Amino acid sequence: DSPSYVGPCICYQLRPLSKKWRDDLDNERGNLWSLATGNLSLDYWPRGGIGSTSKDDDAALKESGSKRPTKRARNTTTTNRRSARIQPASPLEKYKHAYNLLMSRTETALLELTEHVHSSKKPLSFSIMKKILKEFSPIAINRRVRTGGTFLVEVCRSRHVQESVILKCVKLLIEEHGANPNVPSAEVGQGLASSTTLTLGRRTAASSEVTCYTSSQGKELYAIVIAAARAMPTVVKYLLSCRNIDPTLKGSSRFRLFSNPRKSVKGVDLSALDFAMKMKEEEIENGICAGDLKGLNKVISLLKKAG
Repeated sequence: DSPSYVGPCICYQLRPLSKKWRDDLDNERGNLWSLATGNLSLDYWPRGGIGSTSKDDDAALKESGSKRPTKRARNTTTTNRRSARIQPASPLEKYKHAYNLLMSRTETALLELTEHVHSSKKPLSFSIMKKILKEFSPIAINRRVRTGGTFLVEVCRSRHVQESVILKCVKLLIEEHGANPNVPSAEVGQGLASSTTLTLGRRTAASSEVTCYTSSQGKELYAIVIAAARAMPTVVKYLLSCRNIDPTLKGSSRFRLFSNPRKSVKGVDLSALDFAMKMKEEEIENGICAGDLKGLNKVISLLKKAG
């Protein structure tokens, strides 16, 4: 679901086939890598399908100063000589350079978003969300950074804000920037390393086959699981209305109780409905009043109807 996967997939599928394929992909296939690099200029497939763009998509491309990714870039030659240390030496190296720049922008943008998500002095707002997306565009909206986070999941974590603000930001990410609610974050704990840079490595020490991959390790967590556990019925209702949403996806995390913020509830591999039910049980045990359970009850009702 992310155009930035095209390059790694090409490496993974074609480079190991033969030495000729490896050499061709690394040094000769300039047009192929130009197309793959073009995909990085708008890191989601247009809503009309691959190969078509909407007015909003065109505006985003124009704003980023990039060419339409579906057009083949022309090969240009230059007589200027540059140091190999600062200029990528091959089409593949040029793609890796563009890919790493994309991921660097994505990580910086997500770090800034995370600061607002947890801040009580300057919490997340709709205008801040739009500012971050515009300032760092283009970004890989559906890719996990090294810490394991994604934009949609981080927004659903937001504290010190009203549910209506979270809903607006979720709609912005999904409807205008192509965020996929079925893409999880990776809950990375201590000692777990993750990487999102384009990497070439041998499958075995004795093998000449080289793969291109990205990785992010950790327990999965989905936006709909967070919205359910935090009793946000409007966000859950909207996510359930999204095309191809899977409400049965399971996630792992820990959430504080509304009735007793000093206590938290941990869940491992629980669906959104399972998490909401578990939160309700714990809230009742800690003496929550019936009025404060309205949100959770609405969430549970919505998820049960969704099946």
